[in-house]
Amino acid sequence: MPRSPDALRIIREQSRDRILAAALHLFAQHGFAATSVKMIAQHAGVAQGLLYNYFESKTALLRAIFERSMADVRESFETAEASARPADRIEALVRSALDIVRRNRAFWQLSYQVRMQPEVRATLGEDIGTWADAIRGRLEALLHDAGSTRPEIEARALFAAIDGVA
Repeated sequence: MPRSPDALRIIREQSRDRILAAALHLFAQHGFAATSVKMIAQHAGVAQGLLYNYFESKTALLRAIFERSMADVRESFETAEASARPADRIEALVRSALDIVRRNRAFWQLSYQVRMQPEVRATLGEDIGTWADAIRGRLEALLHDAGSTRPEIEARALFAAIDGVA
């Protein structure tokens, strides 16, 4: 019996998720440069050709992993912004950010590796700077609302502190 369109969509999503999870695991464990597409496909339990149906390259996989992680970051800001008092928002953001780091340790391990390797960071192009700027911008807004007189400086310090703790 043929599968329904919904069943096929679910299978495609599961395959894509397995590939992303395998790439994240291997990139975090071995580094981006040392991880081959063949290794990712084997770890995900898919044919290498199927992997290319979902991602055009290893770089596209890395970009997709970072894009997915930005959803976590947005979630932490949404959690923080739900607090009534501006000062409570900052505390909620820090707690949420640290919780996300605990839940997604492999991604953050990869993220820190990538930031220390200019040649790998370059594969993400301007996206990594855009993501960092967006985070700093939201931090600045939270700090401004909490009464900071220099939110741009405090945002950089808070960003660095969260990174350092993570």
